[in-house]
Amino acid sequence: MPRFAEIEGSRVRYVLPPELAGDYPVLVQNQVEIALDADVVQGDFYEDGEFRRITAEELQAAARPRFDAERQARFDQTKWVRERYADYAKMYELGQITEAVFTVVKNKYEEWLVYWRALRDMPAAPEFDPANPIWPESPE
Repeated sequence: MPRFAEIEGSRVRYVLPPELAGDYPVLVQNQVEIALDADVVQGDFYEDGEFRRITAEELQAAARPRFDAERQARFDQTKWVRERYADYAKMYELGQITEAVFTVVKNKYEEWLVYWRALRDMPAAPEFDPANPIWPESPE
């Protein structure tokens, strides 16, 4: 008794387990018949009547938009730090805060600069994997 793989676009969306093959004898739209012992898994490609595994490069390419969105969110969530620093810099320039206070603020801001640089440089690191990124720690 054969089983099936459900195809969405050119990707395998679902593979019927062999033990359930007898319960689903009729194929419906977007399903392709496969042998009981076929080595087909969710995420495989189905092109020109053949199944193939997704490559590491394809996995990274698929994960990159999620990584880019998360990294941008981390920048956006800390935008207030830049604005606050600009406020303190202006207050210092106007003589509204002391140099000692501004030095503390400036030192903390430099920690944020290191964090933002680490976020920007992540894709250039040799061990970079957008599917499993190792995020830098943000300053407190």
